[in-house]
Amino acid sequence: MIEKLSDPTVLFALVIAFYLGFTVRGRGRNSLSPTPMTQEDAAGALESVTVSRWMEIDAEIDARRKMAAIKLLRTATGLGLKDSKEAVKARMAARGMGRR
Repeated sequence: MIEKLSDPTVLFALVIAFYLGFTVRGRGRNSLSPTPMTQEDAAGALESVTVSRWMEIDAEIDARRKMAAIKLLRTATGLGLKDSKEAVKARMAARGMGRR
């Protein structure tokens, strides 16, 4: 097996395959990741959350399950992790819960 890898033709083919795979993939960036939302898009997504969903998110916050609250908000809005985390933090601050 090692002898086959040292064959110049096989090595050349491996180098070409690696190079093509790397360039097609997008130079290290995940081409499947969504484009970031603008602030206006994020605000619109937060406005679309129903009152009952906010009640579920508030219940998770009250139970000190911040991660579950973030997950609920992400599924309801389609926001990314950072935007959802900031929104939950803002919701906690608005409700006077501060950092816990």
